[in-house]
Amino acid sequence: MAVRVQTALSLPTKKEAEHVVDSVITSLETTLLNHLSTDGFTLKLNGFGKFYVRHRPGIRRKIGFTGETIQTKMKRKIRFISSSVWVRFANGRGLTDMSGHTVLRAL
Repeated sequence: MAVRVQTALSLPTKKEAEHVVDSVITSLETTLLNHLSTDGFTLKLNGFGKFYVRHRPGIRRKIGFTGETIQTKMKRKIRFISSSVWVRFANGRGLTDMSGHTVLRAL
């Protein structure tokens, strides 16, 4: 990925491109972790997909051996949904440009 970033941004070294990639990923992680307590928070990346935070309430479970019923802890989940562009690509329809011409086709 660093080589593609280096080419796209015309960076002189691969090390600089790796730094850019690491900075972007770290920023995404930090943003998601800072909003982990916000149920329904969405981080949308146009053309790629979106991450969203969901809170699941704890449930009551019965322990089979003892017969005791316990309440489990609430869970916080981060889910990723890919954009429709990538879904179409994965289904073999390829990526198209604005005029509808196929730019890239899945293998």
